[in-house]
Amino acid sequence: MRNRSPFFPDSFHLLDYMKGAAAGRATAYCLLLSALCLLPSAFCPLAWTQQSARGKAEVWGKLRVQITDHDTGRAVHARCYLTDPTNQSWSPVGAINYVKPPERHFIASGEFQIALPPRKYTLTVERGPEYRPVTREIVIGPGEAREEKIELARWINLNARGWYSGDLHNHRDWQEMPELLLAEDLNLAPTLTEWIWDDQPISRAPRGAAATPAIRAVDATHAYSILDTEIERLREGPGAVDLLGLRSALGFHGYLVSPPSTVFAEAAHRQGGYVDAEKITWRDVPALVALGEVDFAGLVYNHFNRHGVETETDEWGMIPKERPEYATPAGMPLWAMEVYYKFLNCGFKLPASAGSASGVKPSPLGYERVYVRLAGKFSYRDWFHGLKAGRSFATNGPMLFLTADGHEPGDTIQVAPQAPAAGAGNSMRRLKVHLEAGSLGELARVEVVWKGKVIKTVAPAGDAARLNADFEMGVEESGWLTARAFERPSGAVHFAHTSPIYVQVDRERGIVPEDAKYFLT
Repeated sequence: MRNRSPFFPDSFHLLDYMKGAAAGRATAYCLLLSALCLLPSAFCPLAWTQQSARGKAEVWGKLRVQITDHDTGRAVHARCYLTDPTNQSWSPVGAINYVKPPERHFIASGEFQIALPPRKYTLTVERGPEYRPVTREIVIGPGEAREEKIELARWINLNARGWYSGDLHNHRDWQEMPELLLAEDLNLAPTLTEWIWDDQPISRAPRGAAATPAIRAVDATHAYSILDTEIERLREGPGAVDLLGLRSALGFHGYLVSPPSTVFAEAAHRQGGYVDAEKITWRDVPALVALGEVDFAGLVYNHFNRHGVETETDEWGMIPKERPEYATPAGMPLWAMEVYYKFLNCGFKLPASAGSASGVKPSPLGYERVYVRLAGKFSYRDWFHGLKAGRSFATNGPMLFLTADGHEPGDTIQVAPQAPAAGAGNSMRRLKVHLEAGSLGELARVEVVWKGKVIKTVAPAGDAARLNADFEMGVEESGWLTARAFERPSGAVHFAHTSPIYVQVDRERGIVPEDAKYFLT
């Protein structure tokens, strides 16, 4: 929601500010202030007098904030949180606001200015997970014009390393996407403008001239699409399916259980789109995967938001949890991973993906994101090709990199069986594994997983922000190798997971029968 004047906080903030005043006086002030804020901005004063709840006149001040990149010195978009001692949020009129309690923030396009009553404020400025956030205490005096300069510094630059980020589950206003992508340092986001709940539309994709083009570039490294679709039929229905990269709106026909999601997945594929199993745990995902309709699997999804973890899943129509600990915040990622590993052990190649459901959930755009490695320059088309190929890791915090004999996620290592040496037992191939993780938070552990079993755990001995490990592992059968990282618990749960590196030994399939039986059951 945008406000009209560049200096006044919106009417919700004014109402909160005057809560302590007598009802009649508060009503009169609200009517007056609403009228003032409808005037053109040239007529709005920069500092003005307001009657406080204590009956004393207060002269408001003005805060102006400039936000730049530390390395380039250029102004940058950013996400901002401005609160007073009562934890009331304030935002400049005209800004893009996001209010999904307890998440409340606004977007600044390089700078912002706002009129504020005299008191102390806390300002936090963030720009995605690759920048260090800046928090500053600011005191505004009566009638004071205060200026602040915020420099945002990177702790890592993934684009410089060939990795580009995307959020596959996005319900934000498509017209605000250029500013949102820049503010979150997010390279790509399909926009689920067509959203079906059970059998009714929650929102519709743009039609006519507004729908062209379907895929739009903000600049050389940022792009989004506007005709993407989510069909969400929960509880007794099949689950949710996200259809991405669409060139034209699909539309919906049917009801809660019919037609099956394969009908819509096939329609998306016919026009060159993709199907994201937004949560790998939906009830119908095994059928969709078995039929070859799923392009990527959601491991870091919207139940992990900026403020906590939603553990309830059974009532929404998901695969049951087999262990009690999976119903806890710390166990939720492990549950999704176990289901994912069973798919991989059945021989399906599924890249890891991520999505935040910003626009619905209390998280900013890009809070959950998937990074894709590109060999050349960024483009919307090449990014999705890279994700489909499995050159990815999904995260809501840690950055995670894995190689085996120089191969990266998505690659297949061909291994010829080796004859045993004379007088020796079976000889196995040795792989050199390199693991690297870093995070703004404190890492608790990083693990390497082979065919669903943890074969290597690395815990911090000193610096908990970065972990590295090199080791060798023996391979004597076909399978897959992946890595996962966890931060120390802090209310919210932060973790990352790579897509697999596959190992093919001769023609051996490497399928785990127990996991195939699990899905059949």
